[in-house]
Amino acid sequence: YKRQSIGGATSVSVSHNLGTRDVIVQLFDNSTFDTVVADVTRTNASTVDVAFTTAPSANAIRVLVTKI
Repeated sequence: YKRQSIGGATSVSVSHNLGTRDVIVQLFDNSTFDTVVADVTRTNASTVDVAFTTAPSANAIRVLVTKI
């Protein structure tokens, strides 16, 4: 799996290098631990793109990518 804090832009690419598009992507707020909803695109077997309507603060969101 891959975990990383993201934010600061309306679109963020996350390199997970898991070698598959069969991944589950979960997002949560780093301060409240509430689930965050965003558009996720499985760009290729190593990258997902996360798009927000409004840019969160830098490193405000934790993204978890899990290979299934």
